[in-house]
Amino acid sequence: MYLAEGPSGLLFTVRHLLHWFDEVAYMTVGFETFRLDETAKKWVEINSLGDGMLFLGLNTSMWVSCGDFKNCRGNSIYFTDDNMEESTSSFFSLGMGEDSDVFHLDDMSFGSIHDDEDMNWKYPYPVWVVPNP
Repeated sequence: MYLAEGPSGLLFTVRHLLHWFDEVAYMTVGFETFRLDETAKKWVEINSLGDGMLFLGLNTSMWVSCGDFKNCRGNSIYFTDDNMEESTSSFFSLGMGEDSDVFHLDDMSFGSIHDDEDMNWKYPYPVWVVPNP
């Protein structure tokens, strides 16, 4: 679960995982994002980030406008693997836990956040650098 400040208020995002091998191995299969309606005092599900992007990970969660950055796709969730418990499992050495990609809300598809398919982020865990346009 992640919290980030968006242009229309606080955003709460839930990451859905598919687990196997006794819950040790996993992969992200989707997200749900909610905006806090302060007047009604409840979370309201949203299906679009507009031109915005959410960056979710171990060190931070943030919303940024796609207009401020080239080569990024709006209405998307960029995420890194942030499961620290995975690093102690025997599956970690086999490449499990490298769950870092981008999820496009407009067509509910996944894409890669890097060009090199052989790239392995095992340790240290990837973190987002806070942008300053």
